[in-house]
Amino acid sequence: MIHVIWDEHKAFQAWEQGSPHYGHYFMELLHQLGFSHTVYSTESWLRRLPPGLTIVLTLDNGTQAIAAIRAYCEAGNGILTIGDTFGLDAVLGVVSLSKVQEGRIDWGDAPVAEGLHSSFRFFGGRLVEPRDCPTVYGELLLPHATGSSYPAYTLRPVQSGLAACLCVDLPRTFILLQQGLPVWKDGLPSPDGSALINDHVLKTDDACLLDWTQDRGCADGEETPFFLHPILDEFRIVLGHLLYSCHERLRLPLAQVWFWPGGLPGIGHISHDTDGNFPTAAQLMLDSLAEAKVRSTWCIIAPGYDRTIMSRIESEGHEPAFHYNALESQGGCWEEAEFVAQLDTIRQTIAIPDPILTNKNHFLRWEGYSEFYEWCERAGIRVEQSRGGTKQGNKGFLCGTCHPFRPVAEGGAGRNRLFPLYSMLTLAWDPPFPLRCTMNEARSILKRSREVYGVAHFLFHPTLIERSPEVKPALLELVDYGRSQGLDWWTSRQIQEWLDARRGVSVRPETGKLVLTSDGALASVTLLLNAPVAELPTVGSVRQVRRFGHTLVELTLDLPAGDTEISLQALNAAAPANDNDHVPVSPV
Repeated sequence: MIHVIWDEHKAFQAWEQGSPHYGHYFMELLHQLGFSHTVYSTESWLRRLPPGLTIVLTLDNGTQAIAAIRAYCEAGNGILTIGDTFGLDAVLGVVSLSKVQEGRIDWGDAPVAEGLHSSFRFFGGRLVEPRDCPTVYGELLLPHATGSSYPAYTLRPVQSGLAACLCVDLPRTFILLQQGLPVWKDGLPSPDGSALINDHVLKTDDACLLDWTQDRGCADGEETPFFLHPILDEFRIVLGHLLYSCHERLRLPLAQVWFWPGGLPGIGHISHDTDGNFPTAAQLMLDSLAEAKVRSTWCIIAPGYDRTIMSRIESEGHEPAFHYNALESQGGCWEEAEFVAQLDTIRQTIAIPDPILTNKNHFLRWEGYSEFYEWCERAGIRVEQSRGGTKQGNKGFLCGTCHPFRPVAEGGAGRNRLFPLYSMLTLAWDPPFPLRCTMNEARSILKRSREVYGVAHFLFHPTLIERSPEVKPALLELVDYGRSQGLDWWTSRQIQEWLDARRGVSVRPETGKLVLTSDGALASVTLLLNAPVAELPTVGSVRQVRRFGHTLVELTLDLPAGDTEISLQALNAAAPANDNDHVPVSPV
């Protein structure tokens, strides 16, 4: 079990002043990774001193807490601080210097990021100077070079325990890149003219915080750069690597509920925006999907299709969804009442009783920060697909991720609360058109999504399959390529239902065993373990995999509601493996 020290009163102080505070989002990052954890205040942690690895996000009680943490590590436990030292300089073996607002990480040949490719742009952190810290990984690259070198990660043995510091503020970095800036005006265009987002239409790509020069790359054989690398998802892999490494050094078991059922490395997803609602185009798209043997999500713009088309969409297992039109040039407007009125119109065209759970805004329109998520929450929308690029040079991972994430409200009165819905990026649209997405680019985006275990989401407009004969072969080729990479193609509803069910699975270690608890019966749950298994329950499959730079045991099993026990063998008592022995991070 991972323990977390989090004193929430610091967040409340910030909110009372009208400011944001993102520390609590680290627990959401652990949920996304599938690591069960227990949260303590400093006081409750000091009373309990729970053995194992403790992640420090805040720290109260000054001298008393520092002395207790030193003794805790000396007794064979570990601490990992995130984004700061919290006064633990002597335990960590560093000297804390100034805060840093923004930068990138050059990991060099550090095994923690072996096989990863992004710029690792971050927002917030702490500069430290190593003093008594034998292991230092990575270098923080600052906007204004100082001539000094500052580590990204430090690790210090403390007798039989350890003390480590990841010097970047992960929760702040995730939230700022995922949600970007509030949209009140056009964003700044790319200098090369490939992403002229200053088009007098307010939309989600106006919020992007990535850098046009440092954070883009080209697909093989292409000349136009785009956001090729999922920065946040690579940070997620680094965090997983560090957690497994710390537990390995401490000789402690660690279990992770894998992202997808059956050990799948990722998911493919196709959506359609039905602009114009042309029946012939819809029939051609449905024919193509039937040939590809894939089900998709249809974001239907008001007033919707006629009953014949709607019946076929529903009867063939596709997901009817909503396409909110707030484009003023087409008669729309950005108002909650208009959003609800258009959604009610689409609901009336659907005969099946299932509610509409997915929305994507026409032209990815957006205004403000998190207000639209509040509209969605009140309307029962569970997946929002409007974050993405609208230009040739800003497709891909412009929000840093291809994993569906739970967005947060603003600070102050919004208290940065988590919304009960997922934001799922639209990565690219309409291959094989060069000004939208070439097939080389589509394959690159799909491959990178798979490498970080996420969702490869492509938008295909039905109108184009009627006008352009090359669209159908491109769709079939992309679906086949995804399957060759091990992906299953799911609807948005399927993704949302799985993610919700997965959140209901937790793991706790007990002496010689792990106890899995599931809120309901759930098939093909996959568990990663850093420890050998002594006795198995009924298991669908068992194999060794290489994930997060570690060789792990992968179990796939059907869980009943309630508890399931898995017996473990003792971990090898030999000296910890050197991180340099780890092979490159890559999916199986």
